[in-house]
Amino acid sequence: MNIVWNWLKEYVDLPWDPEEAVKRFTMAGLKVEDMRKETLDLAGVVSARVLDIVPHPNRADLRVGTLYDGKDRFSVVSGAPGFQAGNIVLLAVPGAHIPGQKPLGTMEVGGVLSQGMVVCSNEILAGEAHRPGEDIIVLPEGTPLGKTAQELLGLDDYVIELELTVNYSHCLSVLGVAIEASALSGVPLKLPPSLDRWGWASAQGSKPPAGTLPYTGPLRIDLPDKDLCPRYVGKVMEGLRLAYSPVVIERRLQLAGMRPISAIVDATNYVMLETGQPLHAFDLDKIRGNVISARRSKPGEVIVTLDGESRPLAPGTLVIADEGGPVAVAGVMGGRDTEVSESTKRILIESAYFAPLPVRRTYKNLKLRTEAAIRFEKGVDPTAQGAVAERAAELIAQIAGGVPEPGLVETDLIEHSTKRLVFPLNEVKRTLGVDVSYSECKRLLTGLRFGVEDAQGSEQGKVLLVTVPPRRVDIEEEIDLTEEIARSYGVNYFEPADLTKAVPGGPRNEEFARMERLRDVLVALGGLEAVNTSLLAPSDLSDMGWEGEDPRANPVMLLNPLISNESCLRTSLLPGLLKVAANNQKAKNPGGLFWETGRVFFRSQDELPLEMTQLALMAYGALEPKTWAQEQRDAGFFHMKGVLESVLSLMGVPEAEYLPDAGMPFHPGKSARVVVKGSAVGALGEIHPLVSAKLDLSAPVTMAWLSLDALSTFYSPKRYEEISRFMPVERDIAVIVSEETPAGDVLRVVKEVANDLISVELFDVWRKPPVPEGSKSLALRLVYQAKDRTLTEEELSLDRERILEALGAKFGARLRL
Repeated sequence: MNIVWNWLKEYVDLPWDPEEAVKRFTMAGLKVEDMRKETLDLAGVVSARVLDIVPHPNRADLRVGTLYDGKDRFSVVSGAPGFQAGNIVLLAVPGAHIPGQKPLGTMEVGGVLSQGMVVCSNEILAGEAHRPGEDIIVLPEGTPLGKTAQELLGLDDYVIELELTVNYSHCLSVLGVAIEASALSGVPLKLPPSLDRWGWASAQGSKPPAGTLPYTGPLRIDLPDKDLCPRYVGKVMEGLRLAYSPVVIERRLQLAGMRPISAIVDATNYVMLETGQPLHAFDLDKIRGNVISARRSKPGEVIVTLDGESRPLAPGTLVIADEGGPVAVAGVMGGRDTEVSESTKRILIESAYFAPLPVRRTYKNLKLRTEAAIRFEKGVDPTAQGAVAERAAELIAQIAGGVPEPGLVETDLIEHSTKRLVFPLNEVKRTLGVDVSYSECKRLLTGLRFGVEDAQGSEQGKVLLVTVPPRRVDIEEEIDLTEEIARSYGVNYFEPADLTKAVPGGPRNEEFARMERLRDVLVALGGLEAVNTSLLAPSDLSDMGWEGEDPRANPVMLLNPLISNESCLRTSLLPGLLKVAANNQKAKNPGGLFWETGRVFFRSQDELPLEMTQLALMAYGALEPKTWAQEQRDAGFFHMKGVLESVLSLMGVPEAEYLPDAGMPFHPGKSARVVVKGSAVGALGEIHPLVSAKLDLSAPVTMAWLSLDALSTFYSPKRYEEISRFMPVERDIAVIVSEETPAGDVLRVVKEVANDLISVELFDVWRKPPVPEGSKSLALRLVYQAKDRTLTEEELSLDRERILEALGAKFGARLRL
């Protein structure tokens, strides 16, 4: 939002310069993005009176006038219609500078010497060329002669660029910022007379002044969709003529970021920037019928907007329509068919209240975010439409003539009510930590145009009853009033104070701490964190081989996806990480370990989906390159198993089992389910060749996933134990079992029956003679250590017999000699 300094001072005569105003605004919470000086170099352009005019001796389309600037007389040739004797005009004397032109000199025009040039508006406004056959600038009678154009027209100005957050929608207008400035400075606010008559800035909102006549014309407003447009006001004007705005208005529009067009369009834009209420002018002679409706669009409807674009309308889009079809996209942009033109004689000024959400949805669908849409999206005053329409009509009549018809064409379906908040003043001290007196609180809130009185039944000076102005859509509860007091009081005036007591530490968030430790260990293992979107396409899930009743194949679908390949919520982190693998392989990256944590979503019987937290890992290619000291180390099943074991150990999870065949998307012979105390908590393995082919993977990829929610039930705190003083003892045994017996089951039985066993690992598998066909030999290394003694050979032999007996009973195993 660009605030033009001289425009702002028209409503509140601030005692500050622009630099001081920027500081005050910043301390009041208005974020100032930039402040710049805007100057038009019009040296040598001054006010002068046309003393007399005579016909040009050689050209019938020109005249020769004598102009006087209070000191000197100049003979000037001009053909402009406004070049009349007695008028006070702007004269560019020899040597003057006009933007976009060479310095002016004395010139011969049609054989007559011209000592200067009478200046037109488009020449002042940086070469604007929107005025065919434009007239000269005629200054008001009584204007001092010899004054510079900068002084007379206020062409030297400042622009303050505000970056407003959503809770400052009331400052999306010059008057909105003027109210803030008035409250901060204590200088009274000066409203345009028409707005003042309606009580535009009052706490009760705008209301028609006494004696307002009703509209008696044929037009009627129909609002079939109250939820989208509950109020629509129109102001009819007739007898208009083609005119252009005064230089001051055009200059302000330019500095505010808008393009001057014509008096009627400029007035609607000017009043929108002034009040924050968007307006639109229809050429009433182009409206078909006598009924204007704000309705949802019908299938197949199309509108050509003012920018010349033909825009198909999605069914349900809020439009303004006459009896022949849409004439405007409500709250966004008008239509080309009913735009104001040079021949316009009658207009309807639209001033409506459109609900924020439908406007936002419309401009996003059309990719057309306009100044009007920005204001409707954030919320406008639902009482101000009549006042602003009258203000626009007043301004248009001053510039383009015309006669406003009495009254307003209006349909108002809003149940207007006054919002009042009971505000205990002790909340100010409790929240801000400073004492702001009763009188000061009342003064600050009144300055911001809140209605303030003592609440009935309460002790005077303790509780206020505050009436919230309807334009302040950001004020919902008492804490918002405390914020208003803090902003106006000035946070820079808050005295720093020592704490009266120590601030207790908050409870330790164990889940957060575990996640931080998890990230640390994965980074220490050489992993790179991936961050993927939570949205996928259903085809991403079917590519993983999930189908039928598998919950992973039946995702939660989005009702209104922005793009087709992000139409459902992910049920697993694996598809996203597989895309990371595919992209890295295409980029010829040699390999690595990648990981991601995040939420996955499943359908549930409840209104909301079931959310779970997962960890996913992915590795491929070379983890460590070949060097003179070592061979290349590649990713694979056992590397991934080691990573999982490190993660589980960090989390204090009891030792997991790895059972065969984890299902899709894993290779059936190179995968395992991760089970802890009988509960499945994850899986790992090499990606199935069919899945790899669909994703065009050029190298084998190993992946794993863990349900962090399922693991949370097995977390155990760190335990510290005394290290045994006695030496550990190693024993190796080899047992022959059938080929179908999982090695993990053998290890589990050994751990269950052995005494003083601190570890057992499989270090060899043998399937050749003398091992019988259909069997295999598993070589186990057992490490024993007692805490209170050195183990004897007899104890170790007994333990070995116990292990062999248990394995024989369970699997038919026998000792390999």
